[in-house]
Amino acid sequence: MLVLTRKVGEKVVVPQCQLTVTILDATPGRVRLGISAPANLVVHRSEVCERIRAGAAFDYGEAMMSVRILIADSDEFLMATYREHLSHHGAVVSTATTGLACIDRLREFTPDVLVLDPAILWGGGDGVLAVMHEELTIRPPFVLLLTRGADRSLLYRLSSFRVDDYQAKPLSPTRLTERICMLRRSINMGAIPDREVAPRRSPALAIKL
Repeated sequence: MLVLTRKVGEKVVVPQCQLTVTILDATPGRVRLGISAPANLVVHRSEVCERIRAGAAFDYGEAMMSVRILIADSDEFLMATYREHLSHHGAVVSTATTGLACIDRLREFTPDVLVLDPAILWGGGDGVLAVMHEELTIRPPFVLLLTRGADRSLLYRLSSFRVDDYQAKPLSPTRLTERICMLRRSINMGAIPDREVAPRRSPALAIKL
């Protein structure tokens, strides 16, 4: 049996055997279940736990292994939290607290994924993306934007560049890992982000304008 959800309180029903599984608690790598079944149905707890552990290892451990991630954000505490969580799951993480430092890391570290705060100091997200798309020596990574505000002018400037994912702050380390796992599928398929100006706005950005 494999439970494909981690939403606390959600119930998974198996009608063939009148079995109901309730998600009592969920953390990275661990899911606590409540199982309701008829008295004549035998439930092998160890088998359920082993399947869940196997699924969790695939979702986080293998999916994040050796992925190179650059996090560019002025919030050093937040970056440290993300770095610890992502490194625990096998990613190789570098950080930058300014736009200028981010550009240096892009040249030296060559990340697969750039997690970027568009309001980062000394250059801003639009400045970082402009240099990244114009400088041929920089291998363009996949871009995941993290932002708090609804600065329409900033979002408009960013819409001129390719953005692969867009998430609003605050974003939990678990959620960030899940989004990077989605981008990792593109990395494994050999997809390379386009260096040219995006022909259309990212749907997530367009909604905000």
